[in-house]
Amino acid sequence: MGIIDTGVDATHPELAAAYNTEDSRSFLPDQACSMDPDCADPGVDPLGHGTGVAGIIAAARDGRGIGGAAPGVDLVSLKAGDATGSFSTEAVSQAIRYGADTELDILVMAFTTDPWFRYCTDAPGDTAEERAQQAADLEEIESALDYAAAHGTILIAAAGNEGFDLDHGTADWFSSGYSGQGPREVNDSCVTMPAQSDAVITVGAANATGERASYANIGQAVDIVAPGGEPLWYDEDGVPHGQDTAILTTVPQGLLRDAGVLAEDGSSTSPEVIAECDQRTDTCRYYWYVCGTSYAAPQVAAAAAILIARGTPASRAGNKLLALASPIGCPAQDSELLCQDRAAGGNTWYGSGTLRLGRFARW
Repeated sequence: MGIIDTGVDATHPELAAAYNTEDSRSFLPDQACSMDPDCADPGVDPLGHGTGVAGIIAAARDGRGIGGAAPGVDLVSLKAGDATGSFSTEAVSQAIRYGADTELDILVMAFTTDPWFRYCTDAPGDTAEERAQQAADLEEIESALDYAAAHGTILIAAAGNEGFDLDHGTADWFSSGYSGQGPREVNDSCVTMPAQSDAVITVGAANATGERASYANIGQAVDIVAPGGEPLWYDEDGVPHGQDTAILTTVPQGLLRDAGVLAEDGSSTSPEVIAECDQRTDTCRYYWYVCGTSYAAPQVAAAAAILIARGTPASRAGNKLLALASPIGCPAQDSELLCQDRAAGGNTWYGSGTLRLGRFARW
């Protein structure tokens, strides 16, 4: 299992046994190291995002903390996101090709490539230089994804958390490569990558009641949904709520220390962070509450790993996941984001439905 992300904390007690040091790599360019002295180390995660993704898949089932959905996987960190959370097309493409060449079964991509949230050929406000950059970047990432798919790699991508209609959205607030002011005008010929690649299984998010999470992007590209959690919220007295509907996953200790949310004895001073400390060994392991399609996608990746481990050929695992999903119909049309039938079956909110393995797995 390759995690293309901001790195994976190789020292986290939940992940250390699963972490594959030999195959893990960083693909960040030298200029990224000015912000992150550990940028060349795929076992260091300055943002915690990749570590959170990894924990959902591979956290040890050792009677402590959390348990991953597929804890027996061989976990390979492919570091392509820098300390600011930016994923360049070059770094991502190199990571994808490396994953295919290393014969990894599954690659997880819980991000959108930068600096373009929407790759367009004719967005009216774009300069000629911006259009040329988008064309080159799009060709590079599509080529890498097609290469990996042709090598039999299962590609899992998050749909994204902008609450955006990937088919019909007209305002792009998220492309850092855009030189204009205000929202960028886009059209239905634009695409978001890797979510809208035909080579990937794209994962949306459902909330605690099984409905589409309000932040989850929609569109013909959405193949399946999995629980994405909901954000914590605070009442007027500063009391946090929502821990029971968020996702709890692994987070690096170093990140929390840098953020100043750990006491001298290792305990957490933040309601958003859980510390589990063992006084006998004087060690702690840490978890935090998160939400997003980034944390739905690794559940689908874990399910694919379970199918492969139980004898399903990798070439069939993706289709089997979609066939096993529990269908969800479109709701009453009272939302700004229109739910429509999908050409591939299902609909643009839920794809084929909610992740389900039934008798094929023991969760």
